[in-house]
Amino acid sequence: MAPGRDRADRPGLIYQIATAGDSLPLRGNYAALLPRPTTAATIEPMKRLLAVIVLVVIAALTAYYITRQHPAAVPTTIANVLPADTALFIHLPDAEKNRDAWHRTDLYQLYREPAVQDFLEKPKSHLPEKNSAKEVWNDFASLRIRNGFLATNSFDSLRLIAGFEFRCDEKEAQAVIERWKSRILAKAAGTQRTSADYEKHKIDILSSGRFIFASTIVGRQFLAATAVEDLKALLDRVDGRTKAPALDSDENFRAAMKQMPPEYAWMLYLQPKQLAQKLVNLRAESGRALPAEQKTLIERIQSYAHAMVFDGPRIRDIGFAAMPQLSQTKLERTTLALAPAETLLYGANIINMQQQFDWLLEPAGAGSVAGPLQSISSALTSAGVTKEDWKAAFGDEISIMAAWPANAQLPNAAFTVAVRDGARARKIADAIASSSGWQKISRNNAEYYTAPTSGLLAVVSPTVAVSDRFLVAGLNAASVDGVISPTIPGGGLAGSEKFRSASKLVPDPSQIFVYLDLAGLYSRLDATVRPILQMGAAFVPGLSQRLDPSKLPPTEAVTKHLSPVVASTSYVNGGYRSESAGTITIEQAAIAVGAAYVGAMMQQHQAKGGSPPALPIPAAAPSPSPGALGPSPTP
Repeated sequence: MAPGRDRADRPGLIYQIATAGDSLPLRGNYAALLPRPTTAATIEPMKRLLAVIVLVVIAALTAYYITRQHPAAVPTTIANVLPADTALFIHLPDAEKNRDAWHRTDLYQLYREPAVQDFLEKPKSHLPEKNSAKEVWNDFASLRIRNGFLATNSFDSLRLIAGFEFRCDEKEAQAVIERWKSRILAKAAGTQRTSADYEKHKIDILSSGRFIFASTIVGRQFLAATAVEDLKALLDRVDGRTKAPALDSDENFRAAMKQMPPEYAWMLYLQPKQLAQKLVNLRAESGRALPAEQKTLIERIQSYAHAMVFDGPRIRDIGFAAMPQLSQTKLERTTLALAPAETLLYGANIINMQQQFDWLLEPAGAGSVAGPLQSISSALTSAGVTKEDWKAAFGDEISIMAAWPANAQLPNAAFTVAVRDGARARKIADAIASSSGWQKISRNNAEYYTAPTSGLLAVVSPTVAVSDRFLVAGLNAASVDGVISPTIPGGGLAGSEKFRSASKLVPDPSQIFVYLDLAGLYSRLDATVRPILQMGAAFVPGLSQRLDPSKLPPTEAVTKHLSPVVASTSYVNGGYRSESAGTITIEQAAIAVGAAYVGAMMQQHQAKGGSPPALPIPAAAPSPSPGALGPSPTP
């Protein structure tokens, strides 16, 4: 063979050696080391082995892909170091990722709008250049927090444990945490600082009277508690010294986590047994204890979980209340076909009408509504209205519709209740109207009842109408007529592309559905409030000092960032699952309205020179409304 000649030029050499058998003068056992000829008997097992290897590789790649696309919903890394009886658990998976996702939302883009920034310039100038909230925000950003958590297993003493993982340099993290402690020492007079050794950890303790803040750093984790013993118990779990059941082994927790999205910005888990027991005790102390077979709504809830997700430009809320099903009636949204295309708010809900009757007949307590309720209860009893009449008269579906025409001073809002038996429904309406002095007329195949309007604005004339299909209540006769005798051109709200697109963002509802046209609502509020603010600035010096009404952003600059908000609730897998999506969610909108109302009341009271008003605390209702939780308010 020529030097450098490749062995591939002799393709038959190995085969010749392998098939020569005993003819080759091979000594000892060298012949056994040579490969045997390939036959049908050896090819078949090799094919099967190769097929098995390919299937194993495909299965591994599939499992990896699924894991990457759908990570486990259970936050195991935190839940397995919390006790099984944890009553409240809040989880923040990745603060840095949340910040990036927040910057992609419509709400943040609205905030960054130049016209909005120009308007906010004056209000922001009244804020202190240095404030603790801003400093804490900057500290959190520098720490690059992941897997932050807050938890407690007692609402009595509120013993909290908390912690997070930091991804910044360890020296930087220690400097930030030390700044926090220095602020506590500076602001809380008499605070003592001590330390204690536990196992291999150094616990730093700040104490002032009943206040205790114990903390330590384990690797790249900061852990803290309001009781030293609780921090030691947490360290035992982190170090693996405790074998007691953890939260992630609790059946209620695991069932709730299965309903949460695989990725979220933050998540809350609540075990309401302690709160339910407190409510029972309060009712017993006030002499309003319920019979043993009856339970309030919070007593029926086995667990509640809520998560918020940044979904591209939108924000999404998902909630799940594990509890028995309260009503077998399924939402039909029968009034959707009656809503005009310009409807700003549409909502439909399943409730238990029998419970409402029981509530009306319950002895009224103290308060501004006690007299009217007692009058209605007496009128129903005098008219011979029974529970059977009430149940037979009305269905379990209620709805609300609101539109705000450009030529109207107030929205045309209508509240409806499905009617099963028109005669009985009219009997009940007659009894209630007569007890309140309402006037009755008949038209459009329905009975109309109008409230006395003395002392009220002319544009407000509360009206109720009863037909064979609906009981309708509205602020005026025009809003009621829109339901009793509708004229819906062009398919109405149900035919609107905006409504259809928004409805697809949430699952089909079986218990609750809400639609809110945020851009349309803002446009009408802007047209109403802008002239008032501009006039008010001339007569209220304090207003012009805090903001400049002439710099209110153009309506289009705001509405282009506002998409409709939708929400739906259904009963699935042993609980009520609610989902809401939009520029903001229904829950966030409700919180914002409530906060704005409270802020306005406090501002008004302070302007008069008084102390902040005490917020009214209503007496406990026989069955609390679960509006914040999502499920139907059926008992």
